Amino acid sequence: MQGWSHEQVWGFVSYSFEEGFARPVENLMWHVILLVLSGGWHGEIERNSRGVISTIIVEYGLERLLVDVPVDEVEVFRHDLKILKLG
Repeated sequence: MQGWSHEQVWGFVSYSFEEGFARPVENLMWHVILLVLSGGWHGEIERNSRGVISTIIVEYGLERLLVDVPVDEVEVFRHDLKILKLG
């Protein structure tokens, strides 16, 4: 990956997991990771990531998504969402 642009690296990482995960909470967390990795450098990627995150939260409800996540991890994740202006 040496010499790759940020967008190429992001695309590679995103493509590596394009099939998604088994649980909606895993997909939610993955898209939050992708949003953070985008670094705000690519407007379209940021808009798409935020849209997917919002859709997952609306579809399943944040409380339901986080029900099986350990309390300390929930607190950190909620803090991350707040920083990203998603929660």
